Amino acid sequence: MILIRKRSIGQAHEEVIKEIARRCEGHVRVTEDGEYTWDPEEPICIHVDEPFSEPMRSGASLFGEKFSEQYQASLYTITPRRNDGTDAVYTYGNRLRDYPRPEVSIIKKPTRTIKKAIDILFEKMGYIPAHAYGELVWKGDGRYGGIDQIQESIINRLASNPESRRAIAITWFPIQDIHADEPPCLQIIQCLIDKNNHLNTVCVFRSNDMLSAWGQNAYGLAHLQKYVCEQINQKKTNINEKIAVGWLETISISAHMYFHRDQLELNLFLEKIKTGELFRSFQRR
Repeated sequence: MILIRKRSIGQAHEEVIKEIARRCEGHVRVTEDGEYTWDPEEPICIHVDEPFSEPMRSGASLFGEKFSEQYQASLYTITPRRNDGTDAVYTYGNRLRDYPRPEVSIIKKPTRTIKKAIDILFEKMGYIPAHAYGELVWKGDGRYGGIDQIQESIINRLASNPESRRAIAITWFPIQDIHADEPPCLQIIQCLIDKNNHLNTVCVFRSNDMLSAWGQNAYGLAHLQKYVCEQINQKKTNINEKIAVGWLETISISAHMYFHRDQLELNLFLEKIKTGELFRSFQRR
């Protein structure tokens, strides 16, 4: 495993680009979609000590502040489905805050008024009419009615038990994702409160574009971390129990860069890194 530890998200982003370029230049991997990547073929663990310290974004990133704000909000809000063919395959917010769950819908055949009244009476007693049948429907994933994992599994759990190691949310939905061409990259989020009342967060990615995506991922996850902190603190009356944002760690199992597709952004990163190294070398003299 490749380990990177930096104070800020922006610093960590530049460091991981430099590390992958150093390890992989000249060694190309072709993905199942025919994309050319630099892939160190080892998981990369990035530990950010202070997620809200500057720079939160590298100056070489092509994504501006407005995009970052929109992206971070999508991590912990539900995007309603329009069902008009334009819906995204998934959003992290929908999986984290509206995780799909099955529900049996009872469908009844038309009956006469008297029989209908009797059926209603028996339903109140817990009986289902013999002529009715059930149909399995899925709630959630942008349709509402799903499981709000951020609230139920993380916020509520840590507010009632700060020592919990079960404050976890997942995005993987096997029924849909096991055969999907575009399953979620972010898989698991786990939050823990340490002895100093800091909320620390660990996130696991099955696949991660470290050049164009990781910076936005980390920026959004830091804001999700802050949101969880604020929500937990609202439930606490004792000021000594209030918590603050701690460190953020991402584990990218398949970490890579699309060096050909994103050549412009890669050149900007490498030029910025080179300039910084030259400047530090000059200072030492």
